[in-house]
Amino acid sequence: MTMYVRDETAECRTVDGWDDGVGWMVHPDEEGKRTSHAIRGENGGIWLVDPLNAPGVDDLLAELGEVVGVAVLSNWHARDAGAFARRHGVAVHLPEWMTRIEERVDATVERYSAEIGDSGLRVRRCHPLPGWHEAIAYRESDGTLYVPDVLGTAPLFTVGD
Repeated sequence: MTMYVRDETAECRTVDGWDDGVGWMVHPDEEGKRTSHAIRGENGGIWLVDPLNAPGVDDLLAELGEVVGVAVLSNWHARDAGAFARRHGVAVHLPEWMTRIEERVDATVERYSAEIGDSGLRVRRCHPLPGWHEAIAYRESDGTLYVPDVLGTAPLFTVGD
């Protein structure tokens, strides 16, 4: 099985959804099990988090509203952030301390220290291994928690059952 599929055979599969967001997986049969999310901000608009592109993603997003920003919360998740940002005319938002991403996205980048734009999502730095940086996002008002990888449940991250 391939860890990360990087070709045009992508398929968009919804993996979770709630009133203020949706998650989708691209290449659901790859070993890496990469998932992306769209989360409604506290002041309206949709924030795309670690997004991957595939046919059908824009239809999924249109049901939620206007995209107001793209957030990358792992220094290994440049993914399709730049393409989404350009398509929606928004910036890619990065924590001020995060490396590796800015040179991998061809879009406007905005840095922040604690909160992703006006999303209400505050971040805390997680540095589990050398060279691996994550921003764990939390919004107290509704209990939204987003963790890029460090709490992964894909087989790659687990031991046994």
